[in-house]
Amino acid sequence: MTIAERIKAIQRESSSDAPGDPERFRRVALTKTEMMSQPDAIRATLDANSKPLAKIAADLASRRIRRVVMIGCGDSWISGYGVRRAMERALGAICEPYEAFDFDCYGTEMCDDETVVIGLSSSGKTEPVIDGMKKAAARGAYTIGLSNTLGSPLMEEFPGALHIRATRGGWPTQSSTASMALKLALAAAIARAKGDQPEFVKELEAGLVALPEQVDAVAQAYFTPAQDLARKLARADLVLLCGAGGAYAPAAFGAAKLKELAPVHAISFPLEEYHHYRTQKAGDPLFVIAPDAQSHQRALETTIMSRGCEGFCIALVPEDETDITEIADLTWHLPKVSDAFAPILYSIPLHLFGYHAAVERDALGLGAPRLGG
Repeated sequence: MTIAERIKAIQRESSSDAPGDPERFRRVALTKTEMMSQPDAIRATLDANSKPLAKIAADLASRRIRRVVMIGCGDSWISGYGVRRAMERALGAICEPYEAFDFDCYGTEMCDDETVVIGLSSSGKTEPVIDGMKKAAARGAYTIGLSNTLGSPLMEEFPGALHIRATRGGWPTQSSTASMALKLALAAAIARAKGDQPEFVKELEAGLVALPEQVDAVAQAYFTPAQDLARKLARADLVLLCGAGGAYAPAAFGAAKLKELAPVHAISFPLEEYHHYRTQKAGDPLFVIAPDAQSHQRALETTIMSRGCEGFCIALVPEDETDITEIADLTWHLPKVSDAFAPILYSIPLHLFGYHAAVERDALGLGAPRLGG
């Protein structure tokens, strides 16, 4: 296919960024359904994988694990940031989210028989994920495939296989949160088999039981507030989102949903990076995701900087937080949960906002921003 032919093929894709595009809004509607049924997907995923988890844990019980690499593209890659710290604590090993194309091209040479590679792909056919895992396996790594799709290469060609019981007819919501829950269950199963971190394993297992109900409560509580905010910001062509540690994952998910659904420009970045550029301009909306004590002070300073540059700051914080609440233009208070589960819970309001932004922009006849208006 020539370059000209490829360009024409791209322009003929069924979904576009045009106002009211019917194919895009078909997927927007599916995203709403999948978004609101995340608790069911998480519960079904955890229930369905008890035997595969036990098999993987038995395989790795006596194997030294020095490094865990979590690969994927898009939300599948970002999910690794959300579970990284909990996996490191449970397994006592370095855990690294690695974008799959980069891993395939540059990262496999450092793999060995003390490496575990976890590949995530909804279709189970994403080439960089498959190719990178095969290269890692050839160097002795233990490889685990996670996918929504039974019978796919990712579920058939590697020693470990875990099935995510989530759909992805819209843009990713439940497929991301269910996969994060499954990775936490995997860490708990391996640690339990090794006899490591027994108290933390119990904490993870108890948290996984409570998670679906917590996700549902947040989705119900923030459906209307997210709609109200989307109506207020419907004409914004750029949205900024930031968070530190595991909170970077909700920021990145939120940016992805805005780019896919709304569709507007959205940029996610680690919290600290806000302070190394003139990041926010007057009027720019900024989401600050700040669920934990470790980054609280820097999140507060970020909120103050936002006020100083006349931006519009929306803070996602625990229910008893007061310092950031006093400065932010709008604060969403979420239930207090452990650091392991905050990235999942804090993703939910941002999924909701992305959906409502699409609906509210469409009501105004707006599609993607274009140069010159």
